[in-house]
Amino acid sequence: MNTCVQYTRFINDLGVRNISYLVDVTGNKITFVFAYKKVLQATYPNPAATRYQGRFRGRVFRFYNAICSVVSEYEEKTDWVEDLQSLDNAYNEFLGFFTDNGITSNTLFTGLSSTCLIDGKSYGSSQYVNHWNEAHFHGNLMPSKLQPGEAYETAQEEQTDNLKALQAMLMLYNATIFTNASGQIILKNKDAYSTTIIDIADEDVVSFVVKRGNQEKPDIKTIDVLAGDTTQLQGLIKDYLIDFYDSKWSVETTIDQLAKYNLSLQSKIRIQTKVYAITELERDYINDEYKVKAWLL
Repeated sequence: MNTCVQYTRFINDLGVRNISYLVDVTGNKITFVFAYKKVLQATYPNPAATRYQGRFRGRVFRFYNAICSVVSEYEEKTDWVEDLQSLDNAYNEFLGFFTDNGITSNTLFTGLSSTCLIDGKSYGSSQYVNHWNEAHFHGNLMPSKLQPGEAYETAQEEQTDNLKALQAMLMLYNATIFTNASGQIILKNKDAYSTTIIDIADEDVVSFVVKRGNQEKPDIKTIDVLAGDTTQLQGLIKDYLIDFYDSKWSVETTIDQLAKYNLSLQSKIRIQTKVYAITELERDYINDEYKVKAWLL
């Protein structure tokens, strides 16, 4: 015996946007919320009967360090029931998923926005009906405020390795750290060269060797110490660093007379018409010399 079943899709009656944002300025965190409720109605002609099925899907993306996400997911499909009220428990469990993830019902219904801006970075979304929804990020992907360790994700006390956090910071910003003559600790980007060029006299160049620089192969996994999924960030940083170090030429030179030249890291020096940026510097007070490694600019 053949039975004809007619399905009718109800509109999404959740009362919120399918995709919306929640901004936590204090925690420097963006939460992307996807909430979807659908009720199917099945009509059986013989014998006449109507049944209902609820389908619920929720996604909560917490973004740390600009684009590093932590994802929580919910998906549930009920049995076919005789009345809509029988779906209430499933609906309440669905709302409970968001509550467990720090999003109250009031926030879900009225406290979300379709776009948001934090730390000079903007977040938005787009959708192709019945196909997909996307979260968009626009701005400098390098976070200005780092969130290292899992404590941001779990809200539990954690002892984060400070050395790993420092290594991740230096790699993230392609920076170096050093002390100046006054004992101050300086953090600078590796390409933040001095604007002044110091001319080195030929007679003060004790030794001079030029060679092709080796492309740096950074341990990108260092970034793992940051909160969230750092996979995308690692790939972008790796591409940037490969491009930064690619085809560089370096020089190793010894320069006479410490008192004559005021050299420091990232100083620009000119030797035989070519300009170099100092990347390593050692003072030899016994021989009154600088030992210098530099990149050809």
